Amino acid sequence: MSKDSVLFIGAGRMGGLMAARLADHGVRLAVVDLAEEALAPFRARGIPVATAAANLPGDVVITMLPTDRHVREALLGPQGALSGAPRSLVVDMSTAAPASIVALADELAPSGIAVVDAPVSGGMAGARAGTLTAMCGGTPEGFARVQPLLALMCGEVVRVGPVGSGHVLKALNNYLSAATLWTATEALIIGQRLGLDPPVMLKVWSAGSGKSHATEVKLPNHVLTGTYDFGQTLELFCKDISIAVDLAARAKTETPALEALLATWSAARDALGGQEDITAIARMIGASARGAGSMFDTEEGGS
Repeated sequence: MSKDSVLFIGAGRMGGLMAARLADHGVRLAVVDLAEEALAPFRARGIPVATAAANLPGDVVITMLPTDRHVREALLGPQGALSGAPRSLVVDMSTAAPASIVALADELAPSGIAVVDAPVSGGMAGARAGTLTAMCGGTPEGFARVQPLLALMCGEVVRVGPVGSGHVLKALNNYLSAATLWTATEALIIGQRLGLDPPVMLKVWSAGSGKSHATEVKLPNHVLTGTYDFGQTLELFCKDISIAVDLAARAKTETPALEALLATWSAARDALGGQEDITAIARMIGASARGAGSMFDTEEGGS
């Protein structure tokens, strides 16, 4: 068990579940979020909470926020975490641009504050169960210090390289996730229109070479159920794919599939709305099947 106290910033759908796991394991915790409703469960447990971080305790600051801009504001902005109580380590678990976390690490180094980027994969179900995968960038010493804390929230905690490496790997992970969710959804709709049973298709694919997180989790649990509630918005997903496109440019690598994927997902975001869940693309792709007994109706909640 880590002896560090934690200031957790960002108690949204994912972050709230992750912070709750730290509290469940007895970590000395304080929580920051702009939304009072996100803070209420922690306040009820007697955990210090606030909408600004400056005056809350915590040796280690963990951020779980939408973008690198939000991370920087939460740390260095007015009433930010680094403007008040002394801190010694920042762990960014958001999905953000790698260059931003490298710049932050360089900026904080003279103050003796270490930085580890530790984005996670596994969605809300993984956050709830503590089975997330954390891909960490940082020094061996920084990683060794934060690993016990991350292990309370994650099933796999892997150091993948220096600061920024975690964000690189997460962006590429989400590129793969975006590709498999879109293609698996198309395949499912094709098969359904040709008379095959969607649960049977997913069972077979998940036992064979077509297996992916989409076939094992997203489609059976969030599309076939008609809930469309995996927990990732189209706006943020397109942001993640854009980071991968930028990385490809920096690597001077031609990626026609990646660029086409960004265009496809961006069109879906524009058509459905940025706050729609990523699994809602099934309603859009299957829209022409309405009235034909399709479970991918564009009616709210599916059939």
